Amino acid sequence: MGKVKILPPSVINKIAAGELIDRPAAVVKELIENSIDAGAKRIDVYLEDGGRKLIRISDDGSGMDAEDLALVFKSHTTSKLSSAEDLFAIHTLGFRGEALPSIGAVSYARITTRVKGAISGAEIKIEGGRIGKVKECGAPEGTQIEVQELFFNTPVRKKFMKTVPTEMSYISDVLTRFALCYPNIHFTLRHNNRTVFNLPPVQEIIERIEGFFGNELKKHLLSVFLREELFTLRGFVAPPFLNKANARLQFIFLNGRYIKDTAIYRAISEAYQGKLMNKRYPIVFLFLTVKPSEVDVNVHPTKTEVRFRNKSVVFNYVLSTLKDALNKSQAKPIDIAAPEKIFQRDKANITSAAYNNRSLWEQFSFENTEEKTSGTHNGTKSVPVPLKKEELLVDKDVVVIKKRYFQLHNTFIVEETNEGMNIIDQHALHEIILYHEILKGLQSSQSPRQRLLIPELVELNPKDFFFVLSIRAQLEDVGIEIEEFGSNTVMIRSFPQILKHLNGKEFIENLTHDFGEEDCRKGNEGIINKLVNIMACKAAIKAGQKLDYQEIDTLMEKKKNINAYTNNCPHGRPTTLSFSLDELYKHFKRK
Repeated sequence: MGKVKILPPSVINKIAAGELIDRPAAVVKELIENSIDAGAKRIDVYLEDGGRKLIRISDDGSGMDAEDLALVFKSHTTSKLSSAEDLFAIHTLGFRGEALPSIGAVSYARITTRVKGAISGAEIKIEGGRIGKVKECGAPEGTQIEVQELFFNTPVRKKFMKTVPTEMSYISDVLTRFALCYPNIHFTLRHNNRTVFNLPPVQEIIERIEGFFGNELKKHLLSVFLREELFTLRGFVAPPFLNKANARLQFIFLNGRYIKDTAIYRAISEAYQGKLMNKRYPIVFLFLTVKPSEVDVNVHPTKTEVRFRNKSVVFNYVLSTLKDALNKSQAKPIDIAAPEKIFQRDKANITSAAYNNRSLWEQFSFENTEEKTSGTHNGTKSVPVPLKKEELLVDKDVVVIKKRYFQLHNTFIVEETNEGMNIIDQHALHEIILYHEILKGLQSSQSPRQRLLIPELVELNPKDFFFVLSIRAQLEDVGIEIEEFGSNTVMIRSFPQILKHLNGKEFIENLTHDFGEEDCRKGNEGIINKLVNIMACKAAIKAGQKLDYQEIDTLMEKKKNINAYTNNCPHGRPTTLSFSLDELYKHFKRK
């Protein structure tokens, strides 16, 4: 008997469903695409249990008659193609005829629909691939699709679904993309009888951007525009000083479809080359229109990947347009927050304005006997820096510092050593010190946290709101206690002692941008490690922050305590460059 066999239709359908439908967000995406293709001006999405129990999508589009409804759950049935030539001139979002059969193969689904002007509507059900009969029913104009118990008959796929907040984060991301690309459509999203967002139609895309990401981003965005014979590019980009730790705020749309394209990503990266630090990403909203015959969207079942007929032309168009916008914009300085003093100072030892105004080198050098004996310098009383006994050499009336530190450009610390000298990046050093202090606290279950007398409210966009809820347990492990508080708002009840100088609201808002999708896939330990990294980075002293001797001395003492672990910061950057006396002698031709 032969080994090769034809798979039964039920298995074929489940395989197809696995390629296209991997989570509730994929169902929402496919069904919204059908609603947009049907000309809907309003699309309402209702979910229960993060879409695992129920997904209901209603629209006011053109609807279907009973004859069409009888075919929608059959494989490769579509109203959007009539010949193979149509594949090379796609004008719609859906066209494969795979979405509804794939969804129906792994759920209990029902469609009710009515064509505009028709007296009555029609209904059809499907249960795990078994298609029922079309029935006449009352229905509003348009179409409503209900999907219940997703993956009920594919337990392996169901097991891989994430928590409700995580699934809602993915769904919110899908809705955000559609809402940005189609500002003329009214979108609503409700979850367990609670409104997540309600987005009435607007005239301009910039209004939708403001609604999702705030006025602060909107007012800094730069407009981009290019029109060629077969290509149009419009949209907005942020100046370099507004950037993120990941590419989550890079939105690229082609002919009304959200896409991911390596050539366009490379053009964006090159346009910002030399303007951003390593591993920082620009914010862009790009809307491309290309003649359908110039692009193949039939590359991947999810249709997020495309193939341009002339990729290099598209690359050059995007690159030159973005470069022009960035070059024409007036350069804005990076907004460095006012220095937060993270060390407890002995203010009794630092009281003189004259002392504080002197350079660090002057503060550390006391070679004037008159200053030592009378306590004056140029007629002004001074307060010397308190030094350890072993750091002083006393020769009659002259005090000389044996070992000295001084700050260079408010960013680096120069340390004299017995072997030569060290140049230390103050932010990188303090970051790795804090990283190990936080880890030590977690390992000993002693992470000091401060209960807020007045809880702080943080309003987020829907995707970020559900993301923060999805890592609530890990946040609590590191000392950040949050609670859900109304629509898209979280309440901070406690905050780690180590972050006491930071704004809690700002920290949570930035947290959503510092996490990437790959971080969330690393599980509990990976998420906590990422949180510790972020906490250490945010709490560490900054480049450009002026330090006094007390602060430098405290930092250097901490370095000695964990010296074995301070060669690199958590991001891998070196904290210290060492130069031996031999090297210095050689550079100055003394050897």
